Amino acid sequence: MITWLENPQNYSYLRQDQYLSTSSRFPVKTIGKRIQEFSKLIGYELVEKRDSNTKGVYLYCHRFYWLKKHDRDLSPDGVYKGPREFGGRMPTEAVDPARLLERTPYMEDKGIIEIKV
Repeated sequence: MITWLENPQNYSYLRQDQYLSTSSRFPVKTIGKRIQEFSKLIGYELVEKRDSNTKGVYLYCHRFYWLKKHDRDLSPDGVYKGPREFGGRMPTEAVDPARLLERTPYMEDKGIIEIKV
């Protein structure tokens, strides 16, 4: 389930990055703070918990949604200037916020998608 710090529909695209850790909370505290130093964190989620080769140790896969200060919605005359819609000039890691919010029967049954703004 994605935890949104801001409404993703306010942006034409979001950057998406993944991070693996042995802690379920570590990346959100540290990576989230680092992202906010030079950009804006919009949301995050714990994607999966995996067994590792070491007994009793798990790997946690986190996904972060964020924007750099020079991205289109934060700086209209920046590097990725253009119309405020998905498409055109944007970074390679860009995802469409509308796609992140699409509901499927599987997601609704599992309680995966829920907006916390």
